Amino acid sequence: MSKLLFTSSKTPHSIGYIGGGAEHIPLELWPKLPNSDAYQTHLFTLYSDFLPENVFPRRNYYISVFISIEEHVLGGVKDSISSKYTVNCQDDLILLNDGFSCAVLYEREQTINNQDLGNISLERKFFERLDEVDKEADTKYNEDEHLFFEDNGMGLDVSKIFGNPYFEQDIIYPSPKFSFCLQLLEENIDKKLHIFQNGIGYFYYDQNIKKKLLSGSQAGIFFIQNT
Repeated sequence: MSKLLFTSSKTPHSIGYIGGGAEHIPLELWPKLPNSDAYQTHLFTLYSDFLPENVFPRRNYYISVFISIEEHVLGGVKDSISSKYTVNCQDDLILLNDGFSCAVLYEREQTINNQDLGNISLERKFFERLDEVDKEADTKYNEDEHLFFEDNGMGLDVSKIFGNPYFEQDIIYPSPKFSFCLQLLEENIDKKLHIFQNGIGYFYYDQNIKKKLLSGSQAGIFFIQNT
C-alpha cells in the first residue's frame, strides 16, 4: 500500500493519470450514460504496472474508469446523476448495476488518441506511489496508517493505492471477487465541480483481470461516498 502523489506531467514513476481523454482506449469502448447518447467523463486510467507482472501479466492492457456527470446550472454537478454511483450503505451497491460508472479493461492502442468524448473534461494530472519516490516519507505514512487502522478499523483519508480504505459513511464490503485498489480524494482531482459531492471515490478491481477477462470487459467497480 502507498499514498499517491500527483504531478502535472508524466514521470518515470507514473502509474496512471486523471482527467483529459483516455488516450489509448478504442473509441468504441468509451461508455455512454445509460439511456443516452452522451458519453461519460474519463476519470482516471491505470497503466498495467499498477500491479506486479506476476499478478497482472498482460502488460499491454490498461484500465480506464468513467463516471456520469452533468454540470448544474448553479455550479458543481447534478446530485441526481452522481447519486447513481453513491454507495453510502451496503444496500446501495446494487446501484452500480445500472452502469452510471464504468471500469473498462482494454488492450491499449499503440497510437495516442487525442479525442475526449466526454461532455465534461477534467484537468489532466498524473499519479505515482510515494514509496517509489520517498522511502522515508512512505515509512512514516505506513506507520500512521497502521495506528489509525488499529484505532478506527479503517485506513487514512488520503488518496492511496491498496491498503485499507477510509469510509465517509458505512464500511462497504463488495463481492469477494473485487479487490480494493484505489482511493481518491476529490480535492486531489477537482476543486471546482465537486464531482464526488465533497466526498471520496473508491475503485475495486476484478481479480479476473489477471487473464480471464477480455478487452472491453468491466474491470471492476467504482463508487463514491459523501457526507
